[in-house]
Amino acid sequence: MSDQKKCFECESSNVQPRAVKHVEHVGSVRVVDGTGFADVCLDCGAYSLTAEQLAGYERRAAALVLREVPAPTGAMVKYARKALGLRQKDLATLLGAAPETLSRWENDERPIPQAEKLALLGLLEGSLRSPDYVEHALALASGPAKAVPTELVVLEEAC
Repeated sequence: MSDQKKCFECESSNVQPRAVKHVEHVGSVRVVDGTGFADVCLDCGAYSLTAEQLAGYERRAAALVLREVPAPTGAMVKYARKALGLRQKDLATLLGAAPETLSRWENDERPIPQAEKLALLGLLEGSLRSPDYVEHALALASGPAKAVPTELVVLEEAC
């Protein structure tokens, strides 16, 4: 049995790991992420991603949009929730909101408040690891401007 990989498109054996640019559409925004590697067919250009790789792209795209778009649309909030793998009621519970409120954010009936947007961003980036951290982040974001505790925000240099 051969360990050589075959292309899923053209069945060529000319497959090697290469840097790829992956595109995600988050609401009306197109996010091009060139940070990953995948097995690429050198004959036809097709590449495949593992579920873990795809989840990483989705979370990075959702986080970037929430960071850069001042007023995210409902589609962007919904994309972020799905990138976390959460149901509406589960994310609503984490954010201390009613499921109906989350539905209103996702359907553009109400904008997501800044505090909840920041908490959602924290969940996507992995800097908020528990409901206690979410509650703390919401309190900080909705209160007077203060220095954010270093255990809530971790800044890393982009690769």
